[in-house]
Amino acid sequence: FWDDTVHAGGSEEDWTVHGLWPDLCDGSYKAFCGMTPHFNNITDILRHYGQSDLLASMERYWVAAYGTNNHLWAHEYNKHASCINTLSTRCYGESYDAGVEVVDYFTRAFALFKQLDTFTALERAGIVPSREKTYPIKDVTKTLERLSGGKVVLRCSGRKRDVLHEAWYSYFLKGSLQTGQFVPASELGEHGDANNCADSVRYVPKRCKGNCPPSSYEDL
Repeated sequence: FWDDTVHAGGSEEDWTVHGLWPDLCDGSYKAFCGMTPHFNNITDILRHYGQSDLLASMERYWVAAYGTNNHLWAHEYNKHASCINTLSTRCYGESYDAGVEVVDYFTRAFALFKQLDTFTALERAGIVPSREKTYPIKDVTKTLERLSGGKVVLRCSGRKRDVLHEAWYSYFLKGSLQTGQFVPASELGEHGDANNCADSVRYVPKRCKGNCPPSSYEDL
């Protein structure tokens, strides 16, 4: 995600995580697949398993626009992770400990996110937040596909769909979520091209709603 709000001190240049979603290799996906158990106490589980560093990073980079971060994390897990069959308790066998699948999902999802420094990639291409400039969407797409090595879907907000808001990176997964290899996807599939952006887009600076320093790009 890129929205116009600074959610934490020092996060003026942060893109944030929405989630890690499995699909059917054609761009379509299922949700709320009914795999049990469901979890609402993501924060407590991560703390129980000693994941304080991961939790601190998520509090900065995996943030909710509305409501609590824990609510967002629980929603993402119960909606999307429930459709990842290697997170089924049956796949852990006798070694299963309650909640370990939550740790596996968020550990892998966040590690993948950290490989993709969206802000820096755009900055190096001369695409920086600005209240005045616009950028060809094809240049944004090309830059981020060069970063990931695979196809990227860009989503925009605003009445004219001209405000850059979200980047979806696409991968094939060889093996299990826990230990498999994420391979950049060269095709999006029949239902995968969900780009909705205008030909020219704005990349607006974040606004500080608390006591945090101004962004380097605030007045551009």
